[in-house]
Amino acid sequence: MRPLRALILSVMVVALPRALRAQGSFVEQIFKSLDDVGAFWVYQGFLPTSSTLTAGNSGAQPKQSGLQGPGLGFTFHLTDVTTCVHRKPREGPRRSPQSDTAQGAQPDTAHHQCPADFELDQPWRFELALIYSQVSGFHSQDPSFDLRGSIRELPRLSWFVLYKPGRLFSPYFGFHVGLLQTQSVAIYDTTGAYYPMSGTTYELGVAVGGALLITSGSEAMQIFVEPGYTMRSFSSFDWGGGVRTIPARFPRTLRFTGWEVAVGVEIAKPQQREAGGGAKPGGSPGS
Repeated sequence: MRPLRALILSVMVVALPRALRAQGSFVEQIFKSLDDVGAFWVYQGFLPTSSTLTAGNSGAQPKQSGLQGPGLGFTFHLTDVTTCVHRKPREGPRRSPQSDTAQGAQPDTAHHQCPADFELDQPWRFELALIYSQVSGFHSQDPSFDLRGSIRELPRLSWFVLYKPGRLFSPYFGFHVGLLQTQSVAIYDTTGAYYPMSGTTYELGVAVGGALLITSGSEAMQIFVEPGYTMRSFSSFDWGGGVRTIPARFPRTLRFTGWEVAVGVEIAKPQQREAGGGAKPGGSPGS
């Protein structure tokens, strides 16, 4: 057995550094594609209205909006769409290409050339966002038991198309899919009995929004507002705590489909400097 162990150990010693280098290169490529890191607060409501859940107190008049919570997003650049447009006459002294690039007015011209009297325009940008969020504030409409907890995205993948990235205001739209999980969701009845519930489901939705760009030198941040609509529903639950019998009045499914509005701030990753002295254009909305 000892020769076999020695052979396995030798193979691991030879292969491990290569695997670590490959993993490091993969992580490096991901970081290079990272555009922004953002934080946001999301406010949600049921649509269509829920007959089981309320955003208010149990037994009170059902409230169909008020679910809310924090979130964190990472935005990655996928590709840009560039076109050649007629050059507009300029007033005042002509700025250098480095100056244009530093202010995000020009896309990278290293691989794009336009004929005379034309200039590059960058009307569209495609991005991918990785979103984590947690929302709470829901209760049961039935006053005979108390249902509470949170739902958590693990994570949400969003694809966005931006119009005129780098401008003062950039509108965008996109769609998203994600994995949703209950977090500390449980039912407490009037006798004090405790019924923990756990479940996972998928979500699918669309969003539109706009981002206001704020720059200071080579640093950039964006304030964004993003309304959207997401379909999500738990079709069943695992009942923990050794529960064998579930009272008939307890819900077997929970639907969280509805509208949402996210408001937040994104910080652009510090951009490297071009050889000519200008900063590479970067930053875009999309949470």
